[in-house]
Amino acid sequence: MTVKLSISVPDEVAAYLQQQGNVSAAVTEAVRRVLPEARRARQRAAAQAYGEYLRQRTAPQVADERSLIEASNDVALRDSQW
Repeated sequence: MTVKLSISVPDEVAAYLQQQGNVSAAVTEAVRRVLPEARRARQRAAAQAYGEYLRQRTAPQVADERSLIEASNDVALRDSQW
C-alpha cells in the first residue's frame, strides 16, 4: 500500500530530489536508512523509562508484584504438559 504525501523540504533537498528519476524511491531509500536507528532509539527510551519505574518502586510494591507474577505463572502453566 502506498500513501501520497505533500511535504516541504529545504532548497538543497528539493534540488537533489528534482535530479532524481524517481523521487518516491529516493525518499523511501533515505527514510529506510534511518528507520532502524529510530526504532532502536525508541526501544532505548522505553527501556530507560521502565528502568526508572523499577528503581522507584518500594519493597512492598515489589513483593506485591512478585506474588501477582507467581499467581499468573501458576494459572498460565495449569494443564500444560512438558
